[in-house]
Amino acid sequence: MWRWRRWLAVWYLLLTVLVLEAVLYGFTGYIAGSYRSMIWEKFNDGVKEMREVDRKTPYADYINRFAHESGISPEIVAGVIQAESSFQPRALSSSGAYGLMQVMPDTWRQVNKDLKVCNGRHAGECTVECYYNPELNTRIGTAYLAQLNKQFSGDMVLALAAYNAGPGAVKKYGGIPPYGETNAYVARVIDYWYKIASKVLPDYSRYAENWEKIHNIIGWLLMITIGLILMVCRRLYQTSGSWRWR
Repeated sequence: MWRWRRWLAVWYLLLTVLVLEAVLYGFTGYIAGSYRSMIWEKFNDGVKEMREVDRKTPYADYINRFAHESGISPEIVAGVIQAESSFQPRALSSSGAYGLMQVMPDTWRQVNKDLKVCNGRHAGECTVECYYNPELNTRIGTAYLAQLNKQFSGDMVLALAAYNAGPGAVKKYGGIPPYGETNAYVARVIDYWYKIASKVLPDYSRYAENWEKIHNIIGWLLMITIGLILMVCRRLYQTSGSWRWR
């Protein structure tokens, strides 16, 4: 009997810990999200500046020309290229995205219906060599990013998320999808933009990272506690022979 009571006391203790961890998890998530929203707001304001990239930037002429044609910042186009391919024109992803801006063939065909970038270059459909062409790839990718930016009412953060995960995912979740890859991608492009624009990341970006780390740690502790509760439940059942504990 005393052994059963001991396990029951452990079960109650773990439930208390679980509640506290759940509260802390929600609290730290809220704080991290608040700081992250501040970063996004400041970024969205800054990215409206139509500043050209430095001539030392690879493919600067294409970036500046097509960004101005599409009505978005050349600096954010450069940031996307850095994040997507590190300015490697022959980059090819495992998912089949090509070139500097890692454009998928379906996206290429969709955007090219209006641009017709290969008119006069060759007959028929665009080929893989078109996808790899730095000029054509930058033009298509920039136009697509501009379309997404317009679709999401000038919110470049959501446009970047859609560029990575697709506009359908952004609409489904009403914001950045809860995909680790997409969240990391958006953060990476924003970081590149700050460097390309020669701007300093706001202090609260560091606060956001710290709170997100704490949030993730608490999340793991929460999972461990749930696992321990399940183990204790099993032990209580084995000890009492019933799921009805008193």
